[in-house]
Amino acid sequence: MKQRGSLQKTKLLALILLVLCFQFLGSNKLLTVTTVQGEELNGTEPKVIITSPKTGDILNETSLTISGTNENFTAGASVDLYNGTEKIGTTNEIIENNWTITIDLPEGTHDIYAKATDSEGKTAATSTINLSIDTTPPTITFGKPVDGAFTNSSSIEGTAEPNSTVQICMDCTKDSGSQVVGTWVSVSADSSGKWVYTDALLTQGNHTVYAKAIDQAGNTGSVNQITFILDTLRPIVLSEVYPLQDMTQVSLNTTIKVKVSDENVLKELVINSSINLSTNGTNVPGTTVYNSETKEITFTPEKSLTPNTKYNVFISPLGLMDIAGNIAFPKIWSFTTVSIPSETHQNPHGGYDNNVNICGNCHSTHESQSPKLLSAKNATESNQKENLAVDTYCMACHDGTVAPMPENMQNTHTHNAAVNIDGKPSGSSCASCHNPHLDWSEKNPNLTQDHITYKHLPSDPEDPNQDKPTGEISSKEQLCESCHETDSAEKIANPAVEYRVFQYNKSNTAIGIYEDYELCLRCHNQDFQKKYEKTPDIASYYNNLTEELKKQYEKINGQSSFSKREISAEEKNFSGHIIKAQDGSPLAGHIPCAECHDTHGSNNIKHLKTKLGHENPTTFEAKTGDWDAAKERAFCVTCHNGKTAIYGVIGSPIYDETTGLAVDPTITDHNKNSDKACSKCHSDSQDENKAFIEAAHGPKKGKN
Repeated sequence: MKQRGSLQKTKLLALILLVLCFQFLGSNKLLTVTTVQGEELNGTEPKVIITSPKTGDILNETSLTISGTNENFTAGASVDLYNGTEKIGTTNEIIENNWTITIDLPEGTHDIYAKATDSEGKTAATSTINLSIDTTPPTITFGKPVDGAFTNSSSIEGTAEPNSTVQICMDCTKDSGSQVVGTWVSVSADSSGKWVYTDALLTQGNHTVYAKAIDQAGNTGSVNQITFILDTLRPIVLSEVYPLQDMTQVSLNTTIKVKVSDENVLKELVINSSINLSTNGTNVPGTTVYNSETKEITFTPEKSLTPNTKYNVFISPLGLMDIAGNIAFPKIWSFTTVSIPSETHQNPHGGYDNNVNICGNCHSTHESQSPKLLSAKNATESNQKENLAVDTYCMACHDGTVAPMPENMQNTHTHNAAVNIDGKPSGSSCASCHNPHLDWSEKNPNLTQDHITYKHLPSDPEDPNQDKPTGEISSKEQLCESCHETDSAEKIANPAVEYRVFQYNKSNTAIGIYEDYELCLRCHNQDFQKKYEKTPDIASYYNNLTEELKKQYEKINGQSSFSKREISAEEKNFSGHIIKAQDGSPLAGHIPCAECHDTHGSNNIKHLKTKLGHENPTTFEAKTGDWDAAKERAFCVTCHNGKTAIYGVIGSPIYDETTGLAVDPTITDHNKNSDKACSKCHSDSQDENKAFIEAAHGPKKGKN
């Protein structure tokens, strides 16, 4: 009895514990735990799985079939399907453990799971799958370009349903049934619905683009279309500007005039800021007027300009924009106002014909010891800067008071090579390039040195006693009077005698031929180098394109055709600095000297500019020391950086700014850490000094 009472107490305690477990754990959890523990030991736990659709699926039908499988259930099992807590379907038809249930679901997101039960009371439920029903076709809109408008971008932008597929058919057609016929190209809309399609080969002119969207459910939307006009051509400021580049003696009441070339209409709202006139960094206020028929823009200063002053004209790209959004190429030049306001003459040094005493301002007939009677003080002529006594006459007026001071004359390094054409010291660096005795003209506003040339033909029949020179003779090399003492005037009047000014052409006037830079090259050539060792030979890198070649080309192809031609492979092999301007300038040849060098002086060695480039100009500094590999690399990448442009031409990139590596990763010497000179690969010369000069003036294609 005592034992039976103990047993009953034990059963009672077990019952109490069981009840407590039901209360705390719940009947399902307790059942699951006990069932799983028992079944897992045998590896026969019941399972029910939904095999189709998959969680995350987006479907475009409201009626769909849910498929699944059962495992470890006895015969007579059934499957119930739930959408959340709502029972939506049941099947007792389970064939080889496979089952299907067809249901109808409304649009939206649904949480689906299945529960299986067999005759022995075994149960199991699937994990919940999430699916969406979407039967609504997606819409598509265009953002850019605007229908019927101009655009300067070859990209089409718009919006559609997020993460949908957008199909584009560019310049396709419609058949008789209004179906679009052509090739469709797919792009993806991002999570916000934005999509972009770019066709880099899209041509200028009218285009029609068709677009439709296919959403993730597979719904295809209606086709939308727009038309637009592609115009990527930037407005061009023609080179025929006024005042002319480097013009002097400009009237104090002058008006700045430029003419724009563009097939499109300009935005007149921004034109007021197109012409900027300044002096010494201060803008000159004025009024801008635009003639839409002639596309000429004029800027009239509010007040008269200051005499004897250099003014800079800057054509701002932001002030010249066409309705497609293309901004103009920038253009900058300078001019100098009249020194002595006079209606009588335009000669800045006076009227020699009217007053011969003007010669006495610089020459002393009876007192000078100089062969040129320039100054009694000029007893010793030298090519040293501090002894250039003759230049003191020029600078006495050209100090910014009576006449303008030459640009950059106050800089550290100035052009003080005072030499004659024969290589002998002249005593004047100014007169090396300028002839103070000339009369002013628009064609030679800076009194640049001039000469006359004549082609002597050999005698026919040949006269053995005749010792006259043959070929082209320049008066800078041999005076006519040396042979024609008594008939010089008559000979010079011969139509075959050509008067020439040594040109120093820049961006608005340079074609790129040898004669464009003859003022510099008349000294910087091979013959002159032999006479005067300090002068480097530059001319050898420019002599492949000449005026004679230009005349021959235009005789065959028509006037001005030389500037319009494409640069040949032969020309590119001769010099990598032969380019064709894209900004409306006439350049189709060698880059002008003035693009890299300041004329009268610079704070950099070799007269190199501190700002290089027309667009996105870059700073370059090399104020002291010898020219070496480090300076050369720094100088080259100032333009060759993929951003800086001259004449609308961007320098081929050398460095990739994001990685520091060369564009061509196989060329290790393009790495920023390399100390190898550019001229080692971009010059054919083995002499280091000649290689430096060649790489700068006539670079060759790189040698790997």
